[in-house]
Amino acid sequence: MKSSQIFIETYGCQMNVYDSGIVKTLFLNQDFTLSDSVATADVILINTCAVREKAQERIYGRLQSLYPLKKRNPDLIIGIIGCMAQNLGDELFAMGLPIDLVVGPDEYRRLPEIVKEIKTHPERKFQLTRISSTEVYDDIQPEVIEGCSAFITIMRGCNNFCSFCVVPYTRGRERSRRPDSIVNEINHLVTQYHIKEVTLLGQNVNSYQFEQYDFTDLIKMILDQTDIKRIRFTSPHPHHFPKKLIQLMVQEKRFCNSIHLPLQSGSNSVLKRMNRDYTKEEYLQLVEYIKSEIPNVGLSTDIIVGFCGETEEDFSETLEVIKKVEFDMAYMFYYSERDHTIAKRKYKDDVPYELKIARLNQLIDLQSEISKEKNKKEIGKVYEILIEGRSKKSNKEWMGRTDSGKVVVFSDLSNQYKIGDFVNVHIMHSTKATLLGKILEPSFV
Repeated sequence: MKSSQIFIETYGCQMNVYDSGIVKTLFLNQDFTLSDSVATADVILINTCAVREKAQERIYGRLQSLYPLKKRNPDLIIGIIGCMAQNLGDELFAMGLPIDLVVGPDEYRRLPEIVKEIKTHPERKFQLTRISSTEVYDDIQPEVIEGCSAFITIMRGCNNFCSFCVVPYTRGRERSRRPDSIVNEINHLVTQYHIKEVTLLGQNVNSYQFEQYDFTDLIKMILDQTDIKRIRFTSPHPHHFPKKLIQLMVQEKRFCNSIHLPLQSGSNSVLKRMNRDYTKEEYLQLVEYIKSEIPNVGLSTDIIVGFCGETEEDFSETLEVIKKVEFDMAYMFYYSERDHTIAKRKYKDDVPYELKIARLNQLIDLQSEISKEKNKKEIGKVYEILIEGRSKKSNKEWMGRTDSGKVVVFSDLSNQYKIGDFVNVHIMHSTKATLLGKILEPSFV
């Protein structure tokens, strides 16, 4: 009998990509095969994001585009999984969308069983949105690989309850994977796929805790018990940021000196309404300590403009913090109200859309200028770069990142290197987003 073909499409963060890998593994273990197109699939699963309004709008549009496929093939099974499924639940069925199942992030183990049940009883609809206090999928190795790099979720859920964020309601409370399962997964990736770099994922990785092991202990275990060449992580929370983690970064060359440190706002009044649990002053003190210990650290951040009640003075304070810190890069957004969050229940979304966009553009212009000037200072330096893949703009050029996370594009005139090699690159030029260079010979692997 021909096995059913499944197509998985992913929206949102890298944790969603990792979750799609978990789902893929679960179905392959049940004799399903993967389809590379919705046109040939028997099952289509859309792994969704609920963090930004634009992400949800894209998913609605994508589902509407699947109507013709469903009409031509009534046996086609279409499902919504992930954060949007968890957040909206049976509201999605009420919208009349062409879907057969709605399953949240903690119920993926039952997906193959549900699909088989729908095949037998096509009139049935399934909604599973139970939030677990224990599920971490630590017995599954989904192999989420990009070239010579891999992503590994080390914990799930979040306890912070930032007022703008839906994650605690879609992914539940924090729970951490066993450290030995993480180490085993990395060793498997190194041995089987020659992975050189891993990025550890979590909503708040510096609160990782499994029995007596905290996040710094986990990094030490990975350094001691695997041959991985580079370790990165995202994202920590500014409060309770462990200084011993910074010291480990100073001591260990394999632990990359790149830190994503979400700011969200530079105004204390806005931070309080956001329930961020730190002040502007505390954030700046942390940044000062990090820079004093790691002068060449790469710092990136998240910023939201136009949050409820944000005044011109509040926004000006954010701009001032950006100028003081001089982030290498920032992910910048305007606030969009999300269902079931504290902010929607408690505050009025009172900053006009046009003003949000104007502030966002001003912020982007400022950060772009800072990034441009910081990258200029890299010209003339030499970095050891891990070749991660081809440049997006040219198949004749490679791309990789510095230890601090800056993207570097460079040519290989000798044509002797490959993905996964380490090379010495001399930085010759720069843009606001990229360093441009050439390989120095002899390079080392």
